[in-house]
Amino acid sequence: MKKTLLLSVIASTLMMAGGDIAPVEPMVETPDVQAEAPSRNFAPAIALIGGAMDIDNSNSDWKGFYGAELSFNCLFSDAIRQQIQITNYDNDGIQMLQANINPHYMFDIAEGTKAGVGPTLGVAKVEVGNDDDTIFTYGVGASIRTDLTENIFAGAEAKYEWTTDATIAGVDTDFDNAKVFAKLGYQF
Repeated sequence: MKKTLLLSVIASTLMMAGGDIAPVEPMVETPDVQAEAPSRNFAPAIALIGGAMDIDNSNSDWKGFYGAELSFNCLFSDAIRQQIQITNYDNDGIQMLQANINPHYMFDIAEGTKAGVGPTLGVAKVEVGNDDDTIFTYGVGASIRTDLTENIFAGAEAKYEWTTDATIAGVDTDFDNAKVFAKLGYQF
């Protein structure tokens, strides 16, 4: 007990006699993780889309379709813009409700205007009369997009999609199609 008391008195005396003590700089510099991490601008956006679609095996020519799109920059690269589209086509007894994803590699062509190319992959429910089937779609497309204001944008896209065969009324048929459409949206 005497030793502890004696050491406490000596330590407190030395601390009081020392005055101001300058902080010691660390021997190893620790990295500032927040300053070095790249900042990602996801730039989410929603858009209404509408245009024309031509089904290769159909007797109909180009007919209208409509839908909606959610888009955002890729987690790993701001050059890749991911688009998730839901569309509805209903003409000449054929109805196709489709959901697809379209990652497009985007590049600047002018101030506020970008063009992009990329694949498309999706699933569609096809109804002909009272019969329906679910098919998968895959294809390629190209797009262009321009900023009208800080938040409003307009764009256009064209794509060709191949499909797996649908069994309608006991007959296997594909619904390969071409689409051309415009979009008007809001970017957050």
